[in-house]
Amino acid sequence: MEVSTTLDLYPDTTVSMALFSGVTNGSEVRRKIMDGTIAAAVINAQMICDPFQVLVAVNKAVHLDKLDKKKTKTVFGEILFNLSPGNNILAAYQKFGVQDAESQDVLVVLLNDLQGEQLQQVSGIIQGTRIPLESLKDIRDEQQIIKLYKISESEQSVGRLEEVVVCRMATKDAG
Repeated sequence: MEVSTTLDLYPDTTVSMALFSGVTNGSEVRRKIMDGTIAAAVINAQMICDPFQVLVAVNKAVHLDKLDKKKTKTVFGEILFNLSPGNNILAAYQKFGVQDAESQDVLVVLLNDLQGEQLQQVSGIIQGTRIPLESLKDIRDEQQIIKLYKISESEQSVGRLEEVVVCRMATKDAG
């Protein structure tokens, strides 16, 4: 139900991801993120194509954190920012962060949670059902993702959606 991996560039850093469905307390979760009770990135799962997309954002966030060159205040905010195709931090938080919706699906990203204590704490706060990460492909909103990343029909015919999205994320700072 949860996936953990070590970052290649930073082998001392592990990333854990867990998917929750039907989360009903988004505003409370956001408040706890802002006050530091939750040390995690809680992401709107509908905007995520594949866990690899999140790993790309996490790698960049951890790298910028180690270099002390983050554009946001926390490494978790930097993860949300790196998921975005644009450079507007507020827009990234609004599009990729937890929402106030009655019911939503969220992907929780934790760093260095080797014993699973942070995930247990976050699971106690989030009012929703933990589901397998493989369910992400059924949750994602492809039309919203295509619109956000401005993906053309020709791009869609050449590669998989997650490939185009990761390419957009990787090149947003170029130029």
